Amino acid sequence: MAKWVLDAGHGGSDSGAVGKYGRREADIVLEAVYETKRLLERNGEVVLLTRASDVYLDVKDRVDIANNWNADYFVSFHMNSFVDNSVSGTEIVIFEKGNKSEELARFLKDELLANLKSKDRGIKEASYTILRQTKMPAVIIEAEFISNEDVEKNFSAIKYGYMVARACLAMVNKVLIDIPIKKPKTPTREGWRICIGYYRDYEEAEDEVIRLQNEGFKDVYVVPYPEDN
Repeated sequence: MAKWVLDAGHGGSDSGAVGKYGRREADIVLEAVYETKRLLERNGEVVLLTRASDVYLDVKDRVDIANNWNADYFVSFHMNSFVDNSVSGTEIVIFEKGNKSEELARFLKDELLANLKSKDRGIKEASYTILRQTKMPAVIIEAEFISNEDVEKNFSAIKYGYMVARACLAMVNKVLIDIPIKKPKTPTREGWRICIGYYRDYEEAEDEVIRLQNEGFKDVYVVPYPEDN
């Protein structure tokens, strides 16, 4: 069991990148982190979200949340954007290679590329505060380019969250299991009977009733039971 901080980038007054048709990066990644959270928790992991609604958090707040919670891993969800709307692809950003951050980045990249059928833009190093100051393996996911019209139209935030969950579980040697939780059926009757036994002889049945009543079972009765013809 590991402790995961899932960070939905942007939020509140910071919408992040916005596609031509109005989809906001902040909304997509928030929906994705909820799906990842659901699946990780279903599979025995512990999860904390940096933001659970459309609110603004600065980078320091996000770093402090992860460090104060002593998280094992930090995953920041983003979408990419570029002035050329034909650009597409997936990339993962880490502070430096050669450690667990790179290992997690590889699991994430492989999962995203396989399912998004996306171009591989690689694992990149960057000295972003959110990567440099977190005390645990940390990654930033740039899932795809929302500036690409086809991506904006077809990109599924739920699928994004699913893919990240699979990669995170692979990092801790687990396979994702998503079995729906079944709600118990509500009884449609107001009461139920308990059958003690079947007796052909009435006196034998009556003796059994008396015995049970003496043992404290007050609501015990002999009920006729029709025999098959």
